[in-house]
Amino acid sequence: MQVQQRTDMDQRGHEVQSNTHAEMEHAYLSRFLSAPNLERLQMILAEALVPAAGLPPRVANTVISALLLIYHGLAVHDEVETLTARDDERYRQLGVLAGDYYSSKYYRLLAEAGEIALIGQFARAVQEVNEARAELERDPSDFSLKAGRYQQLQETIHSSLLHSLRLHVVPDQPQWEALITQLVRAQVLSRELEADSTQVWSRTLSNLTIWQKAASDERKYLKGLRTGERVEGRLLSLHVKYGTSLDLIQGLDESLDLAGRSLERMPEPLDEVRDLCRQLTEYRPLPWRVVEEG
Repeated sequence: MQVQQRTDMDQRGHEVQSNTHAEMEHAYLSRFLSAPNLERLQMILAEALVPAAGLPPRVANTVISALLLIYHGLAVHDEVETLTARDDERYRQLGVLAGDYYSSKYYRLLAEAGEIALIGQFARAVQEVNEARAELERDPSDFSLKAGRYQQLQETIHSSLLHSLRLHVVPDQPQWEALITQLVRAQVLSRELEADSTQVWSRTLSNLTIWQKAASDERKYLKGLRTGERVEGRLLSLHVKYGTSLDLIQGLDESLDLAGRSLERMPEPLDEVRDLCRQLTEYRPLPWRVVEEG
């Protein structure tokens, strides 16, 4: 039974990827921008959610593709700054257009599948994501943003669509809400660990924590750092002093533990989700972690 379920999920995954990339294809856009690799956490959780609702396979695949199109349509806007740095102005303009093109497809897909109510659910999620992105991008050089608020905004960006789907398909199963919340939180913390491994001064959860805890002379030093500058020495010692990687690792471990408890309450084994949990434990060690742990 579990082998058959895994085979069905693998087949659905291939179909969803194929359908989603087909919707992203555009003769002119594709000359300049490559289609993104589909976000695995979003796809795996959506693929696990829709069978719980008993949706027909065709409708289920359409719903998942719609979610991924919106997610990547919004995510493309994060790359506009990178595209702006290119000499050809068309890259920036097409980056904005690609985001709008991807996300606009969900109206048609859901309408054709008869999932009219989900259009409204996703629209509210898009509003939440855009509001969170706007707050984060208001001034990337402003380190007065509280670390807790930064993390909350990141989690909103990556969980709103999934929670909207959950409310639509399994509103009476709270274990799904907990699972989505904890897995998204774990992914956010894992990515923050990865960002810290670059040793660049930018607005990350750890650097915001340092800024908020720093003494006056430490803040004076931090103010002199340029955003995006690769730094070592004193900044690393501040990470050690304030135990930033330990905080991230403990938060990641706690989220994965809670996600595991939610998985135990599921009627199905959800092997793909369990695999994802295991992969999120394989974070890269930070340069200062060994020093922190003594």
